[in-house]
Amino acid sequence: VFDTLVRHGDDSLLYVTQILTVRMMLRILLVVALATVAVVHADDCCSAEDRKELQYLWGKVWQSSFTDRKVAIAGAVFENVFNRFPEAKELFKRVHIDDRSSGEWKSHLVRVSNGLDTIINLLSDPDILNVQLEHLAAQHVARTGVKAIYFQAMGTAFEQVLSQVSTCFNVEAFSRCFTRVANIIAKDLP
Repeated sequence: VFDTLVRHGDDSLLYVTQILTVRMMLRILLVVALATVAVVHADDCCSAEDRKELQYLWGKVWQSSFTDRKVAIAGAVFENVFNRFPEAKELFKRVHIDDRSSGEWKSHLVRVSNGLDTIINLLSDPDILNVQLEHLAAQHVARTGVKAIYFQAMGTAFEQVLSQVSTCFNVEAFSRCFTRVANIIAKDLP
């Protein structure tokens, strides 16, 4: 290549330089594109380490003997969501949202807590987890008024509440796993 450039003068050198510059720019563009895809999907990546840590910490906070704790945590999560989205209370009229001490409301809190417990415990079994998430997705699509943004708010609320309950709570791991789960459940919601 060098001998050819010397024989043909500056024009050939300029041409080769332009070709190399274009190739280098295309490689840089490819690297930037791949990095962008990685960043976009990073929030949705619930790694094996995230799952293991989340399951361990969840087990410490969420032991079966702590039903009162489950009700208190779920109640605080719903309060957080309702403070951000007061209209969401309408979705819970059938479970007596207006009477927070009612058995119907507390039972609902336990069902939500147990649902999340099931999901977290299934994180290490993706086949069964996906079937469960599809089931939950169908349940929530069937309920008029449920919006995808409520699932995002629920995730944020759990992060805030659980970080107060557990000194070792890994918000980032929870966020990555909850985002993945919530995106599947809420995929067909407005």
